[in-house]
Amino acid sequence: MDPIVNPGTVSTHVHGVVGGSNFGINISTATLRGSECTSIPIPQDNSNYWYPQLYFYWANGTFTSVEGNPVMYYLFSDDPGNTTAFPDDFRMISGDPTLRTYDPSSFSQQAITYLCLNFNGNSPRFNELPRMKCPSGIRSQINFPSCWDGVNTDSPDHRSHVSFLSAGPDNGTCIDSRFPRTLPRIFMEVYWVTQTFDNFRLSAADPDQPFVFSNGDPTGYSYHADFLNGWNTGVLQDAVDRCNCNPYGDPSCCAAQGIFDFEQNKQCYVTDTIDEKALGTVDSLPGNNPVQGRCYEEYFDNSTPALLSPVLVYTDINTPSPDGTVVIPAQTVSVTQLAQGTCLGNSSYSLRLNSPTSSLTTYICIAAAMLLISVS
Repeated sequence: MDPIVNPGTVSTHVHGVVGGSNFGINISTATLRGSECTSIPIPQDNSNYWYPQLYFYWANGTFTSVEGNPVMYYLFSDDPGNTTAFPDDFRMISGDPTLRTYDPSSFSQQAITYLCLNFNGNSPRFNELPRMKCPSGIRSQINFPSCWDGVNTDSPDHRSHVSFLSAGPDNGTCIDSRFPRTLPRIFMEVYWVTQTFDNFRLSAADPDQPFVFSNGDPTGYSYHADFLNGWNTGVLQDAVDRCNCNPYGDPSCCAAQGIFDFEQNKQCYVTDTIDEKALGTVDSLPGNNPVQGRCYEEYFDNSTPALLSPVLVYTDINTPSPDGTVVIPAQTVSVTQLAQGTCLGNSSYSLRLNSPTSSLTTYICIAAAMLLISVS
């Protein structure tokens, strides 16, 4: 699902999702605030954050999902009044799922980096998925834009109403008169447990770099993330104005002030909405996305999996509720559209139906799923 890019229908590729339990094919701030629970340890944050799933690509053409553990940071000024909380129904995207090359002058591409983690040594940084073994896994990192036009909560491309800081995605100020309002800067990390597959690389399609994102990208240049605001009214503004009480990322002092609650051990899960296997080992990437390494061609699957309802919420992963039943059956269509090829020429495909920086002064850490950071 991707309720920003593909509202009301099935998305073209699979995402990992965190946040409020009311995530679905159509969401708004109001519906998210009505969530039964949230996987963010601040229960007042029912926002949703999502990013493409990573898979190990086997030589036999199958794929196995990689475990990913996300962390969100909010970075903002120490000075009250300098940062504007996200308004209702605010949404945005960082990154572009169609990219397969890197432009070092682009702030939006600079916003995406990877660390080849080695907790016992050096962890080098890359602009693409590392072509080497990473002893402690791979960490994907992405900054969201943090300058806003002050008017629009969305735009047709879900990017044009926001902009990056003047000196890059993690440095500078909002000096552009078209984007005068400073938002909290959301920085997302996902710790991918890729080391689990190190002993299987010789059985991979590409032993040097055996991983591929769910949109068919083995380069990593197309990494992206989405955000839709679900904070309770007034809480985030109160946090960015007052939550700067120590420099160590400890949220307890903010919770002690009554700014928000902090429930580190609380869990939140939902049953499937779409009747398609996405985790474990699958014969093809969900949505039948082709692996496209050198370039991107638009692809639409000719089948749509069934939708399930109701979506049931549970808080103990060992005792999930049963899935809902089919409310919209799986469908196949024969309509075709012309995909504009950038490397391989034009092709005909079936159309899917329904077609952290040195300037930090205060860290407010919200466990393994959220951090709020104020900067001078």
